Amino acid sequence: MQRPIARSTRTGTVAVLCAGVLLTQQACAADPDGQPAAAPSAGPTTSSPSGEPQATPSATTSSATTGSPAPGGNGGGDDAILQGERQVVIAPVGSFESVLAVDGKGRLNLTDGEAEYSLFVLDPVGSGRHQIKTAKAGSGGEPFCMGLRDNGTSPITVVSAGCDTSAAGQLFTLERTRATDEQGRPTYAIRGDGNVHLRTTSRDGLVAQAGSETTFAFVDNGKATLPDLD
Repeated sequence: MQRPIARSTRTGTVAVLCAGVLLTQQACAADPDGQPAAAPSAGPTTSSPSGEPQATPSATTSSATTGSPAPGGNGGGDDAILQGERQVVIAPVGSFESVLAVDGKGRLNLTDGEAEYSLFVLDPVGSGRHQIKTAKAGSGGEPFCMGLRDNGTSPITVVSAGCDTSAAGQLFTLERTRATDEQGRPTYAIRGDGNVHLRTTSRDGLVAQAGSETTFAFVDNGKATLPDLD
């Protein structure tokens, strides 16, 4: 198994993510105490929203870009993205060159570098909700789904776990805003179970909290290649 690459959170939001920027910088994961997290040596685990430990994907490298659709993709626009037909980068609006990726602790977090799991499929599951799946399957042949984890006194974080449509913490509502990003892409707030919204923070990275939210653009990176998204 390859050694995961650590991730880093960005502390400022100084510009809208530019199109066509290749993510090339090294990244480090941030833990809830604001300190860089050491990359696990092998076989890290995390808890699913139901509390069961799950294997987390290792973080290596990816060629995901934050600009135009990947070569060979036929596009399809926003509808195709929301139908789970496209793989996308999830880019916080106003965060300079940062995107969401699964870090070495199994958390969905910010990175401005390369990551194996930085492409996602927004898989509709009915009632206007979606699962956020990794566009690449893990070693077991299945993708990982993002889910909420209650940390007690800490902010709720988003972690990778085995996909389960019956787990309320894995179901997200994508709320279209009236604004677009600098490239003219639609923007969305992402609301999870318990009426919490995903937001980026300087101290804790990506968390889920009630109140103000971060908006995100979904950057098309080609046709989804998972064999079965159901």
